[in-house]
Amino acid sequence: MSTILTPVSIWNNFDASLDVNAEVKSAAILQGVRIEKVNFLGRETGFGRIKIAAAFACDPQTPSAGTVLILPDSADTIDEGLLKFIVKRGYSALMVDYRGQWEDCSFYTEYPDCIDYANTAKCGRRKDFVDDSADKTSWYEWTGVGLYARKYIIERTGSDNIAVLGLRDGGEIAWKLGVAERFSCIVPVCAAGWKAYTGINKYLGGELQLDDERYRFIGGIDSQAYAQHVKCPVLMLCSTNDNRFDYDRAYDTFSRINPEFIGSSAIAYSVRDNSSIGERSIDDMFMFFDKYLKKRQVFIPKPAVVNVEVDEESNLIAKVNYDTQGVVESCCAYLAEDGLNSALRDWVECPLYAKTETGEHKFYLNIYEKTASVIVFCYVKYTSGFTVWSKMTVKKISGKFRNMQSRCRLLYTNKSGAEGFTIADPKTNAIAGIFLADASTLPHLVEKAKGIKGLYCECGLSTLRTNNPRFAPVAESVLALDVYCDKASKITLTFTDLASGEEYFNEIKVVGGVWQNVISDSKLFKTKSGASLESFSSGMKLTVNCAVPYAINNVTWL
Repeated sequence: MSTILTPVSIWNNFDASLDVNAEVKSAAILQGVRIEKVNFLGRETGFGRIKIAAAFACDPQTPSAGTVLILPDSADTIDEGLLKFIVKRGYSALMVDYRGQWEDCSFYTEYPDCIDYANTAKCGRRKDFVDDSADKTSWYEWTGVGLYARKYIIERTGSDNIAVLGLRDGGEIAWKLGVAERFSCIVPVCAAGWKAYTGINKYLGGELQLDDERYRFIGGIDSQAYAQHVKCPVLMLCSTNDNRFDYDRAYDTFSRINPEFIGSSAIAYSVRDNSSIGERSIDDMFMFFDKYLKKRQVFIPKPAVVNVEVDEESNLIAKVNYDTQGVVESCCAYLAEDGLNSALRDWVECPLYAKTETGEHKFYLNIYEKTASVIVFCYVKYTSGFTVWSKMTVKKISGKFRNMQSRCRLLYTNKSGAEGFTIADPKTNAIAGIFLADASTLPHLVEKAKGIKGLYCECGLSTLRTNNPRFAPVAESVLALDVYCDKASKITLTFTDLASGEEYFNEIKVVGGVWQNVISDSKLFKTKSGASLESFSSGMKLTVNCAVPYAINNVTWL
């Protein structure tokens, strides 16, 4: 049996002592930011050194001593938009390419042939399995790139005041860097480990078959094993409906963070989003950088705590307790019903029931009368600007409650604002395809003919409301909605089966300048090959797209 390397032992013998021999390939000032494309050398493999491609960005007049090391997802590369975004907030930044050779890309990290599996396009089993040992995987080489990137930053800036920002797979690397070396802080985005458990939902059952290979992967690669050994504070940024990860496990990773740093760490969620991060979490990220890179006084409260209870009038409620060391600006609780698959949950804001001045808020949990379980969590935003979140509380429900609700056929009305909907395609307008920094690109109400308001998003609308038991379709349901287009066009409704990925489209002609009621039977939704959707059911995501400005209202089951 091969040796099971641990998060500590795997990096004990890593040699990061070699000179980086950096070379600036090009330099330009773009929108007030200096961006240099650079090459520098990584570790010695025995058949030559790795040639790392990266871009360093800074203010051309007054470069910051604090630097953010950015690692993209494993299929992505350097993103100048993200570099500028970081620099304009007062930091220098280095973004590395670690995916390696890629079609139609001329500036990339070059790996010797002996480790060609470090190229994302060629990684094969070396990414998802540890057939030999953890230091013979893509992750080992990618983390090594990050360690030599750290060395380059120290040479370039004269300071080891460095934060790590990792996106998706880059976030999994961030956990490893946080153990292998000492950084000022790390921020893993949509990355919390448990990759060995892919496809095994925390609450839906299923058991991981453990063998020597899985032990090697969990022990040496999976980030939850690294959390207890990190050498710096951690800010975890998560999206609640991420279809690449069961985010019920994210807090399990957070709770494992090294006790020395758990009190200075935090976790944040972007509600309803799939692999994208909203403004509230972005604000937390920059306050985190301010605290640990600029050494500013930023108060990071303790996480809030949520309990599900029944009050004296038989209402089902959520009681939120929070840190009273700071002044609370706002508090909000979210509810999902019978949504044991995290990617399918329809999160609903809970109405406020009561609040006190002693660190407690209560919210109504207005559940459907046939709901069997609830998932509840909350955020608390402080006047300092920092927002903390609670662990997700999951509880089975039985009995009758005064505030139970009956089935509702109306999925959406403009009275709900943007409730229940999110952006369909965040990659179009999000920075680096992940940071939703511009609120104007998110779903919002627009006024159309006769003063009637409807919901609009230039990147399309998406909802999981059909998975909420209160709003779920019944047999023979027909979908109806009011649609407005500024001019004659086609609006496309799509139901996506999130288990299979199969998409069913219904393209509808809409006249311009008037509100139009559209009614669609399930059979009108077809795959590209022409197969019809037999019936509307749970496990589906509904999206709305149109090439011209539009609005929707009164989405209803008939």
